[in-house]
Amino acid sequence: MSVPPAGPGVALERQAMLFTPGARLGWIFRDRRKLVTPYPEPQPDLDALREQAAARAKSAEASYQRARKWVARPSLMLGVLLLVLAGCARAISGATDTGATVISALVVCGPGVAWTVWCWYRRDQAKNADPESEYQQELVTWERHEQEHQHAELARLGTVPEWGSAEPPARRTDVFGGSLAGWQALLTTHGTSILAAQPLLVVDMSGQYAAGDLTVVARQAGVQTAAWMLPGDLDRCGLLARLNPSQLADAITEAIHAGTPGGARADRAVDARVLEQLAATLDYDVTPARLAAAAQAALGHPVPSGLLSGGEIERIGLLPAAYRTQIAPNLVRLDAFLSDLARYTGAGPPVAVAPAYYTCLAIESGARSARTEMLTALAIQWLTVQVSASTASAPAVMVAGADEITRAHLERLADACEHRDVPLTLLFRHLREDALHLLGGGAAAFMRLGNHAEADQAASYIGRHHRFVLSQLTATTGGNQTTTRTDTESYGITGNRGFSSTRGWQEDHSGSRSRSGGLTRTVGTSVSRNWSTGMSWAEGTNWSDAATAQRVYEYAVEPTVLQHLPDHALLLAAPSTTEPDLRPVDCNPAIVTLPRVSITPLDAPSRFAPGGALPPADMQIGWPAGAARQEQPAWPASPARHNSQSGWWQQGGPPDQRG
Repeated sequence: MSVPPAGPGVALERQAMLFTPGARLGWIFRDRRKLVTPYPEPQPDLDALREQAAARAKSAEASYQRARKWVARPSLMLGVLLLVLAGCARAISGATDTGATVISALVVCGPGVAWTVWCWYRRDQAKNADPESEYQQELVTWERHEQEHQHAELARLGTVPEWGSAEPPARRTDVFGGSLAGWQALLTTHGTSILAAQPLLVVDMSGQYAAGDLTVVARQAGVQTAAWMLPGDLDRCGLLARLNPSQLADAITEAIHAGTPGGARADRAVDARVLEQLAATLDYDVTPARLAAAAQAALGHPVPSGLLSGGEIERIGLLPAAYRTQIAPNLVRLDAFLSDLARYTGAGPPVAVAPAYYTCLAIESGARSARTEMLTALAIQWLTVQVSASTASAPAVMVAGADEITRAHLERLADACEHRDVPLTLLFRHLREDALHLLGGGAAAFMRLGNHAEADQAASYIGRHHRFVLSQLTATTGGNQTTTRTDTESYGITGNRGFSSTRGWQEDHSGSRSRSGGLTRTVGTSVSRNWSTGMSWAEGTNWSDAATAQRVYEYAVEPTVLQHLPDHALLLAAPSTTEPDLRPVDCNPAIVTLPRVSITPLDAPSRFAPGGALPPADMQIGWPAGAARQEQPAWPASPARHNSQSGWWQQGGPPDQRG
């Protein structure tokens, strides 16, 4: 969706819509088409229509065959019988009126024949039916009805918001990554929503004045605004004027040793003690310039005229020489830092300026140096003191470029804000070192993290989840064909033929002579023939498709996704005891000018079911072009003026609301 660009170019009347109560980091989009109730009628199924056409054809064929066999034939036979009987009767009796007989025959056989013809017609129609054409006609009708249903549902959901406010899930929100454009949009969206309910302090340490758009929008909306650029405005912003000597000594000491390992605790203690002693020698205003002059006097260096009185120089000289020799390294260190700080504060006392309803302290752009690091630590120390010591309700705090602050100081500030129930928002450019150790202390939000290692750390924090993925796919296709043919043929002839002949004689002559003989003959023939033929065959095809799913434990959000987020995209990881609760947020402040934008979080989809109560139109902030502009909400009542040194603000809010 195309969104107009954010920043000072947005019209004033549209910028005013950002100042609506309810802290928000941006907006979450939900397409109202997802709330549309699905069309209840199922889509036509071509296969089902084909099956129905085949079933109708089969039923029509069966009906025709039954009518032909059990209706048409008996009717025709009965009609013919009536005509034959009528002919016989005419031949016997000689009657000539055959019309009644014919009519009777038609009455008897006509309905059966007509029913059979009707069944034949239905069978012919069923055979010639075209399921594809019927499917196309039903599909066109279904699509028309489905579109009408969609239009009716969208009209019913016309007042349902599509953009809902993304509220911080905790008092403290840590934002990691992002570009300058993304920070500008986030600070504008989040800061204006906070200003609608309470004062706001922004400390911008990015060196790019990321809070510039918020400052411009606040001024154009009539919010009492004070923006100071450090170190140029150090003498006018009142940062040092609200610290008593002891607090100033502690703040300067912590600023000097910011980032120093814990082993330097002794040096910090000695520096703090030396600063307290130097401050005790001063008769009146304790300023960085006068403290620097006192350190120079303790080192034996000449002191610029007008900074210290004679009595103050004399009291500094009363310090034991051995003691001054022992603390000489500490004095040199204090002189280096205090002298650099004194160039911006001047010789006079700091101006006590009461912070405005919206106050912004920003570090000027430039290369990183010891001066900027000291100013950063000094601002955070001062902010921590103010939040802790305030006797009234402290304002909301936003810190851009929190990478420049040590973990110990950030933890101290976070503890102070938590103790006072102060909303705290920290913006880190990178997710490494101290920022990585602070991850998880509050609600975490991630913008674009270009570095792969940082994106991997963010993905690990967001978490992993189990899911089943396809790990193996096996497809096997095979076939077999077997043909067996057996031919058996045997041939044989057996002939049996039998002939038996017996012949014999006997001669007996006297003289003892005798003769006998015999003849036997047998012939046999046998003939037989047989044959056989056999054939057998077998064909087979087999296949298998197998898919294997494996349970894996993988990132809920891949690191590459975090590396390529748009400038205004923010992934909010809300605390959850089960699966990661991720909310995609768009922090572009120009979204508020779109139609169907709600100042509250989106309701559950079940609320918008048919028959439920839909939200009224006045819940929307954005409106289409040409629509009537809604009345903007009144500026919230600002806190009463608090003149105590530890109080944070005076009467604030837009000028027309302060009375």
